[in-house]
Amino acid sequence: MKVAVLGASGKTGRHLVARLCEEGFDVTAVGLSAERLAALDRRARRAVADLERPAAVKAALDGAERVVSLAPARFTRAVLAALPPRCERAVLIGSVRKFSNIPDSGAQAVRAGEAAFASSGRPGVMLHPSMIYGAADDRNVGRILRLIRRWPKGLPLSVPLPDGGRHLVQPVFVDDMVAAVFGALTRDEAPGPPIVVAGPEPITYADMVRTCAQALGRRAVVVPIPTAAAAGIVRCAAALGVRLPFEAAELRRAGEDKRFDITDMRRRLGVTPRPFAEGLRLKLARGWG
Repeated sequence: MKVAVLGASGKTGRHLVARLCEEGFDVTAVGLSAERLAALDRRARRAVADLERPAAVKAALDGAERVVSLAPARFTRAVLAALPPRCERAVLIGSVRKFSNIPDSGAQAVRAGEAAFASSGRPGVMLHPSMIYGAADDRNVGRILRLIRRWPKGLPLSVPLPDGGRHLVQPVFVDDMVAAVFGALTRDEAPGPPIVVAGPEPITYADMVRTCAQALGRRAVVVPIPTAAAAGIVRCAAALGVRLPFEAAELRRAGEDKRFDITDMRRRLGVTPRPFAEGLRLKLARGWG
């Protein structure tokens, strides 16, 4: 089967390309950078294309029987327009950000992308992943681990978290995300309504930080700070030209509980995700922490 992967050189894409090649698929890896594409599994063909250049994307997808787009949801219409006539299934990626009650352009883009896919009549499914962690360069867990590693060992490890980190998050390990996309591509049960892809159960931000510290042989003490105050600090820092690892909008979203039903992930995609502590152990064992 001929499969094209848009966004192939990203955090999830490179692992998906390797999985598809290992399973014997005829893979075309599509991305913006020839240099980054060159680092992918050598069994895959490579095509450089920019989603803002429709002709190049159509050429890259030509002949594909199934297409995965790992591009942001704001490109959904461009992806749909570029799908070849013979494409029998498309797998697009949204985000659980669509469930946010905070005014947010990213959430609006996901909702619009989902609506465009549903109205297109194209067979396939849109996946809405939660926080994906575990890759060598993952943004969220990776920066927590870096903070812990840099903290002087002689000093108590104090981590300030909005509202004491009491709100919930349901992170999904990168291998489970890859398995979910693979299931969306191959399983007969997969096409249909959107599917949430998340970890097995929600945990608090505080527990996530403590688990990271424990995995590195440290003990973290969470210091509660008001979410509004934290967001204000980030905005002031940005105004002064100081770049902090968190954005103000991100901190506001951290004040929302993220609890998701993954019944369809298990039933339609055939994936039972692993607990956060197990995924973190694998990340560190691979030297990706």
